[in-house]
Amino acid sequence: MNQPQNSKTYFHALDGLRGIAAVAVALFHWLLSFAGFLAVDFFLVLSGFILAHRYLYSEREVSTGRFVLSRIARLYPMHLFGLLSYAVVYTLLAGSIPRYPDGTLFTFVQQLTMTHNIGLNPHGQTWNVQSWSISVEFWLNLVFFCWVRRSTSSLSLLIMSIAGLVIIHGMTGSIDTTYQNYFQVINSGLLRGWSSFVLGVLAYRGWLWARNQDWQPRAITLAELIAILCVLALFFGRGESMQSMQIFAPWVFAAVVTLFALEQGLPARLIARCQWLGTISYSIYLNHLVVLMLVDTGLKGLGLSHAALTPIYLGGLLVYSMATYRWIELPGKTWLLHLASPGRTDRQEKTAEEESSTRTDRHSG
Repeated sequence: MNQPQNSKTYFHALDGLRGIAAVAVALFHWLLSFAGFLAVDFFLVLSGFILAHRYLYSEREVSTGRFVLSRIARLYPMHLFGLLSYAVVYTLLAGSIPRYPDGTLFTFVQQLTMTHNIGLNPHGQTWNVQSWSISVEFWLNLVFFCWVRRSTSSLSLLIMSIAGLVIIHGMTGSIDTTYQNYFQVINSGLLRGWSSFVLGVLAYRGWLWARNQDWQPRAITLAELIAILCVLALFFGRGESMQSMQIFAPWVFAAVVTLFALEQGLPARLIARCQWLGTISYSIYLNHLVVLMLVDTGLKGLGLSHAALTPIYLGGLLVYSMATYRWIELPGKTWLLHLASPGRTDRQEKTAEEESSTRTDRHSG
């Protein structure tokens, strides 16, 4: 399990799942009728899995500087575009710039530096609010790279995840926590992110073991179907008892990621066909609030419910996200990588692009 792995392996089913999760977040903010916020925990588990694959168990060593650059190139262009587009659209629709208790300029600078969810905004989320998880992911990625090693025991990662989720449950009573600070020093969003992220590393180790086993396809298909039913129960379950089970969502997602990474069952093979959705998932995630505001404001005069307007909302979001992926996200990443290494040939640049982001590294969050 500690041997380097081929980092060019593509996880097509995980790509499809990430795309579906991004749509789930977009629908959650549109309809508010199910626990779509849990999809963020799936992103965070998946992020741990992919970074373990790309860096922890990679055949090639990556310097700290190169890792930081790859994370900035991957996350920042679309994050910046999402922030600016939100500011413009909000100002045009509301007639004034957004104002927040922690200060408009201060929170804007936080967004620019991706420090907007590390415990410095005690009065709530700001600007393009769903980007809170981008702040969490970026800083946890750095912690992961500097601290987690192949020799780091699975038991220690397991204990950290359990401890984090126990603290969250005890302090908040729900995993749906982001900006709050526990004991004045522990940011709940960072704790939530780390509790899920390390499970992703464990899921990867589970995959390394499971892929070498002789599984019956029917057994894998059955396990995948059970996993899907568990996820649906977490998302759509009603009542206090069901809601209290949401704290276990990261564990369910870790099992889902391990199972679907094998790509041996029928559900995984079907979901792999949604890989195109995973390709634009990061754009979907950061674009959906802007599209929501435009559709909600522009079409409210029709007197239709949000449910009736869902096809227009989703259709517009997908088209817009395909455009921003093509013209903002991908060129921005390539430009930043080229800026740091202007002497690269086109072939080297393409290789660096693949190393910084496989098809399974379109987001987290």
